[in-house]
Amino acid sequence: MSDILLGTSGWDYPEWSGRVYPRRGASDKLRYYAGLFPIVEVNSTFYRLPPPSVTASWVKRTPAGFRFAAKFPQTITHDLRLVRTDEELARFLAVLKPIREGGKFAAALLQLPPSLPFEPTTVRHFYETLPRDLPVAVEFRERSWLAPESIDLLREFALAYVTVDGPHLPVSLEVTAPFAYIRWHGHGSPLWYDYTYSTTELASWIPRVRALTENAATLYGFFNNHFRGDAAVNCRTLTEELGLSPPARRGRLDA
Repeated sequence: MSDILLGTSGWDYPEWSGRVYPRRGASDKLRYYAGLFPIVEVNSTFYRLPPPSVTASWVKRTPAGFRFAAKFPQTITHDLRLVRTDEELARFLAVLKPIREGGKFAAALLQLPPSLPFEPTTVRHFYETLPRDLPVAVEFRERSWLAPESIDLLREFALAYVTVDGPHLPVSLEVTAPFAYIRWHGHGSPLWYDYTYSTTELASWIPRVRALTENAATLYGFFNNHFRGDAAVNCRTLTEELGLSPPARRGRLDA
C-alpha cells in the first residue's frame, strides 16, 4: 500500500485555541500539531518567505517522521506569472534547504492564480527552471490548464497534478508523478474554505484516495477549511476512516 500522509494547510490559527490546541494555549503550536498529524502544508511561504533559520527551527521542533509541504511564493505565481522567476526561485529554494537537508520535505506546491491561462511555451520554460530533484505539485485554478498538453507537461517533468475539492474545477484523479496530492478547500460562500465537511462527504473521498494510491507511491492530502478548526477535525475523521495510524506521539483533539 502507498504511504498516505494527511494534514492541514497551516497550523497557526487563533480560532484553533480550545478545539485543536489547549484552551490556555500551546507554548509551541507546531510541536503540538506534530502530535496530531504527520504532515503540514506551509501557507505562509506564499505570502512572505521566512529566513532559512526559521525553517531550520521547524525541522528541530518536529519528530523524525514529520513532513512539510510548502507553497511557492506569490511573487512567482501571481506577480511574475511564471516569467523571469530565477531570482525569486533561488530565494525560495534557500528557504527550503534546511527542510530538505533535514529529510522532512514532502513537496513544493505551485498554486496558480485563476486569472492565468495555460500558455504552453511559458509553462515549459518555467518547468525547465525547476530542479529535477525538487518534488513539485501544481494546482490549477483556470480551466485551460486541464488541456491534454498541460497534463502531458506535468508527466514529462514528473510534477504532480493536484486533485482539488473546491469551486473552481471538477475533481480529477490524475496521477502524473511518483506522488499524488490532494487539497480539500470546501464549498462555502462567499469564502469557500469557510466550510465544514460532513461525514458523508468525507466518506465519498475514501474510494478516491484509494484509487490515487493505486498509481502513486505516496499520497499527501491537506484540508484548507481552517475556520473553527474544521480542517483539523475533518482531517482526523478521514484519517480514522481510512484506518491510518496516528503519529507515535498522538495529541488530543477536542472535536
